[in-house]
Order: sequence, then C-alpha cells, then structure tokens
Amino acid sequence: MRRSFLSTLLAFAAPCFVAASLPSCATNDSMMYIVGVAVRKAGACAIKPDLSGTMLSKGVLDRLFATDYVAGLIVGSQLTQRGSRERVRTETSKVALKGAEVKLESPQGAELVPSFSSIGTGFVDASDGEDAAPAAMFATLIPASIAPNLQPGTVVVKVRVFGTTLGGQDVESAELLFPIEICDGCLVQFRAGDRDAAQSGTKYQCKQAGDTTN
Repeated sequence: MRRSFLSTLLAFAAPCFVAASLPSCATNDSMMYIVGVAVRKAGACAIKPDLSGTMLSKGVLDRLFATDYVAGLIVGSQLTQRGSRERVRTETSKVALKGAEVKLESPQGAELVPSFSSIGTGFVDASDGEDAAPAAMFATLIPASIAPNLQPGTVVVKVRVFGTTLGGQDVESAELLFPIEICDGCLVQFRAGDRDAAQSGTKYQCKQAGDTTN
C-alpha cells in the first residue's frame, strides 16, 4: 500500500519538477529586468544600450505637444551563455524582445485603464556569467488612444518586457514602476516681460501685438 501511494505521488510530482526547470514555466524576475527609461540626447532618435547610463526619474506627457508617450527602455539579461564551439552547441540564451505588458495606475494604486500590450523590438545577448547583457527597446507606455482620457496629474506606469529565447522559451522581465506627469501646457514657458499685466487672473495672457508698454 505504501509503495503504491509513493508511486502515485512521484507520478503526480514529476511533471511539476520538469516544468519548474524550464524558464518559461518558472517565475524568476532576476533572469531579465528593466533598468529604467533612458535619457535621450537632444535631437537623437536612438538610445545606447548602457546599463550604467543616465535614467529618467519620471516622464512628462504634455498633450499640447505629444499624443502619446514612448519610452526607451534599457533591459538587462542574466541568462548565461550555453553555446559551445568545442561541443558544437548553438547559443540558446539570447532573447528576441517582442513587446511590453503595461498597466496604468493612480498613485493610490487604482487601475486607470485595462492593462494592454505594446509592440516593441530588441535583442539581448546572453550574459557572460559576470555582467548582465544590455539591450534597448522602445515601447509605448501611454498610447494616443488613451492619453486624452487621462486626468491631469501623475500616472504610475507598471511595465514588463517579454520575449523568446533562441531556444524557444518565453521569458518576461521584472516589473518597472515609472511615474509620468500628464498635463496640458506645463512644458510651455513664457517670458515675464511679455505678459499683459492688465489682464487679471492666474492664466497667462500675452500683450497685444501693438502694445509697446513695458
């Protein structure tokens, strides 16, 4: 009776042990992670995949200038190399990035819109075992279809990137929290001397073109 029970238990547990050994079945946030949102140099269209580069502490979406918010995500992978020329074994730990899973919440944790996927492309090499391998991927964190419906203020973005290894295993990164300020005109700046002092109220109004009063 005891042997029969043990055999049944092992038969039930074996698939669990096999599944746990596969990256696609196990939850392991340390395999791949998002370092942050990279700071792009003025006029630059690309970002450098540098794990030690300068990252934004928060983002700003001024809806008078942009309809969506696209972030340059820096991704690190700690999946170690498995390929070997001596053993004629191909590398399977490199990851082809496919996109990002995005959640938008209030600072209090309330869901603002249903979670959605954002398409993205990138490629992460396998780690050499000492340092994580870097990659860069652009992803839309606030789409144009959602931005007009958000209230001005801070939106907390929770984002994970996902992809597939060359070995065919699906992987997902650890979650990054990134605040974005939603506003209408907060990035507009006016010279104090051009303000019409005769107009009352806090809203800025420019002087008329023919007004030469200082």
